Amino acid sequence: MTYTYIRREATLEQELSNVMADGAAFAEMCAWRADVPKGPGKRVFMHMISRLQNGEVLDPRDDGCIKEVGGDLIARANGMRTGYGDFLINSFRHEPLPLSVGLAHVHKDIMLFDQFHSSRCRVRRRMAARTQLAALE
Repeated sequence: MTYTYIRREATLEQELSNVMADGAAFAEMCAWRADVPKGPGKRVFMHMISRLQNGEVLDPRDDGCIKEVGGDLIARANGMRTGYGDFLINSFRHEPLPLSVGLAHVHKDIMLFDQFHSSRCRVRRRMAARTQLAALE
């Protein structure tokens, strides 16, 4: 008996839909659990949350804020267990969930950030590739 495997690539629309769902979940996490910046950064942060909740997940104005939230999450995990945040973001995440409840929440938030950030970048690359291919034709 032989098995045939056919790889089906997700359409750009499917990937964008996934990014929008991840973005909404990331915005909710930011609204409830992320540290809100002080000063002028608070306004940028609140606009980012609003745009992500409304499905505007590719807006380049949010790039810095999204990375900053991810960096804060990694730093928080590193503060709870030395090197843990860096390990999560640089590994394949096959480690079981941590024992402490606080670290488990941060673990989940980092995984959400990483999934959203990665899928967002993937959609942008596909859109850029389509634009360049269209320019060649």
